[in-house]
Amino acid sequence: MSEDLKKFEELFKVLTTGTRDEIKEAKRRIEKIGREDRPLFRRADEFVFKIIADFDCIPDAEHKAAVISGMSLFYLALADGYFDELKKFIVKNLQYPDGRVREAARKTGEWLFISLSSRAEPFVYPEDTPLTEEQKSEQIIARKQYIDFVAEIESLIDQCDDTDEDAEYIDDMKPSVHKSLQLFWDRLTESPSYRRAVEQSRSIPLEIFMKRKEIEGELENKLKEAGSDFDLEYIKQIIYEEDGTDSLTDIIMLFDTGQGADELQDVLEIVNDAWNYFPHKILDGLSPAERLLEYGR
Repeated sequence: MSEDLKKFEELFKVLTTGTRDEIKEAKRRIEKIGREDRPLFRRADEFVFKIIADFDCIPDAEHKAAVISGMSLFYLALADGYFDELKKFIVKNLQYPDGRVREAARKTGEWLFISLSSRAEPFVYPEDTPLTEEQKSEQIIARKQYIDFVAEIESLIDQCDDTDEDAEYIDDMKPSVHKSLQLFWDRLTESPSYRRAVEQSRSIPLEIFMKRKEIEGELENKLKEAGSDFDLEYIKQIIYEEDGTDSLTDIIMLFDTGQGADELQDVLEIVNDAWNYFPHKILDGLSPAERLLEYGR
């Protein structure tokens, strides 16, 4: 192990055995190294996997949580190349009995979400710059990882005891493995990149596809007429994340320019069509029209 990486070994010994003040200082020093020498974290893969291998030997939850928290910048540096290995560690600890460990896993696991989002939709400038062949290949891999990861979390949620069935919102749930998994699932699925990954992964019936394209064109025209600062993707995301009729009202308000009754009726019809033909998270990424088509079959 290089001298530079030995710094990490010493700091993680503190995270494993130190007092609260010592742990706080060790985390501060890790963050300082991150600001000064970010590439060092990318060379620390073997070190991180040793931490993971030895993790169960840490005797108490407080120090387990400290170690997971201390791994945050390593996840930032390594998640793209070692996604599956790092994911397993987070999933395991999201189910740990102690809430401190689960919360540390949830926060460090944020970097898995960042990795998936950035690879599923690589940043290019200008916006219309074509992706390279390498980016296209990585995009395919990331989208599959994203969808499979969400499905894995959903499967774990389904296995949990439904002790909070009366809770209207996740924040209303009592601290539990179930709540930690729900919070993590919500973070993963709130991103437009996840919505688009699901759309790309499914075969859309031709009549739904054609109608959806027609609605998209009509909405874009209406946004231009209204001089709106918002775009089609913004409307799609509102519909995807919808939590009731308020979301529908929010969309209609985007086109409110004080127009007459006839123009308003036209907007209402287009928005209603968008609501019925665009995907909703609550319907597992399907649109109401697709769900109705399934029932008909």
